[in-house]
Amino acid sequence: MARKSKKREAGSGTIYKRKDGRWQGQYVSGRDPITGKLLRHSVYGKTQKEVATKLREATANIDRGTYQEPSQITIAAYAQEYFSICAVNLAHSTQVTYQKILENHILPALGKVKLTDLTHRQVQQFVTSLSVKKKLSAKTVRNIHGILHNMLESAIRDELLLRNVSERCSLPRVTQHQVRAITTAKLNQFLRAIDGKQFRNIFFIDIFSGLRLSEILGLRWEEVDFDHDCIYVRQQLQQKQVKGDFGYFLAPPKEGKQRKVILAQNAMRVLWHQRAKQNEQQLAAGALWDNSFHLVFTNDFGQPLNRRTVYKHLKRILLDCGMGNYTFHSLRHSFATISLENGDDIKTMQTNLGHYAASFTLKTYAHVSDQMQRNSAARMNSGGPSGRTFTLKSSKEAGSRPAVAAMRSKSPPWASGFITIPLSVLAREVSPKA
Repeated sequence: MARKSKKREAGSGTIYKRKDGRWQGQYVSGRDPITGKLLRHSVYGKTQKEVATKLREATANIDRGTYQEPSQITIAAYAQEYFSICAVNLAHSTQVTYQKILENHILPALGKVKLTDLTHRQVQQFVTSLSVKKKLSAKTVRNIHGILHNMLESAIRDELLLRNVSERCSLPRVTQHQVRAITTAKLNQFLRAIDGKQFRNIFFIDIFSGLRLSEILGLRWEEVDFDHDCIYVRQQLQQKQVKGDFGYFLAPPKEGKQRKVILAQNAMRVLWHQRAKQNEQQLAAGALWDNSFHLVFTNDFGQPLNRRTVYKHLKRILLDCGMGNYTFHSLRHSFATISLENGDDIKTMQTNLGHYAASFTLKTYAHVSDQMQRNSAARMNSGGPSGRTFTLKSSKEAGSRPAVAAMRSKSPPWASGFITIPLSVLAREVSPKA
């Protein structure tokens, strides 16, 4: 008597190794209500264990009644799953940004569309509407498109899509704005304007270190080395953006790069002064003092400073002294610009600024590099510091090849590293209290 074949039940699965070395698993989610045929699906992985995990997740969802056919998953449903996974590896501020972009832009326009039904034309229309209808900046549009693109790439890895329909979209071009830095000529004017002001020490240190505002506000006394005139950038101050909780926390610096920045003597004197100032604040606050992070810059009660408060204070100073077209980031750019003009190489500047690559530093400060080249050409044209003029002889006069004059320029006055700021703009030196 012939043995009857047993029908595969919903949720059952099998695993086998493919000829290409990958592992493949198959499971059955049920039957087609019209044809009655089994609905078979495949999952893939580099190892048998990986595929087994995917099969267990699929069959568990089937048993719980929460399983969705891949063809029925909407962008909104997948976005929720994608964000819950990718958010683990993102900084808190980035998580908040991603969530806002999903809620405000992607989901209202595409959330109800089935993942497998999304077309390139729909994505292109969506991207175009961001620029035309919502009047968003080119950078913002590209950021939104980037999040959608990454989400669709994740869907491909999950074997839900065969291709990324957001590829090759026509995106608005981002204009590279020239860095707005306080010029050397206006630097003394700025230093005079901040003298005696509440956050003067913060502004001064930024001029001489090039730190981001979040890095300065997150600087701890443990990272200040008075013996070797340097600071260590190991974290940045961030504020939670959750309803009911706007507390502060210390996060790794941008790009996750810790770095050491050697400061000028003028800047170290200001840090000595800040230490003494904070000791006085602690004595005045008494039991209300709470500097649990050991921050260098705090309010009168030892608590972290709000970056918006610092920024508004700076803008008020700039307006009062007729320099209202600068921002806090201008201080960071000023440090970089002056350092480059004074002969620091791009690699050194990349390290000091904490950029992920020297190419980014060069691109950001390309206008400074151009000026340096023009200055170099002018020196060559005038014959260098000595004023001598060098002429290349023709090949006939020199024999088989032209003669090349060797030049050695004298060390410029700024070769020691930093610009010199008159000590008159500094507050009197104060020794730190024990």
